[in-house]
Amino acid sequence: LIADFPLQRYDVGDIATMYNVFFFKDAVIMKPISEFEMNGLVDMLKENDELRIKIHGHTNGNARGKIIMLEEGSENFFTLNQELVEKSGTAKELSLQRAEVIKDYLISYGIAEDRMEVIGWGGKKPIYDKFDKLAIKNVRVEIEILDQ
Repeated sequence: LIADFPLQRYDVGDIATMYNVFFFKDAVIMKPISEFEMNGLVDMLKENDELRIKIHGHTNGNARGKIIMLEEGSENFFTLNQELVEKSGTAKELSLQRAEVIKDYLISYGIAEDRMEVIGWGGKKPIYDKFDKLAIKNVRVEIEILDQ
């Protein structure tokens, strides 16, 4: 059995969705299942020294609510079992903080900060209506190629 699995090279301007990066509800902390895909992103950036990216954070909706964050300086990106900071904020702030935590994770693996930009969209660019049964897919991280 031979499976045709073409590899796709990304070009400047391309945006790839990180389909297997998930966050705890109202949190900037990733679920442990996200670590594999995050390590793939680290590998891609280490293999391509000139690659610059923009990390896009998205949420499902634009309501204000609580935001659960890591304590400053924490590198425990995948667990709620630690000291956390809780504050109130907008969905745009939550999405920006999620993009920032992806950036912090990459920095912790030696990726230079100047190779990354972040943006938080909140719920401004949904894939599905926020009441659709697939609306959870609106909560996502996308990686845009800025320079190769």
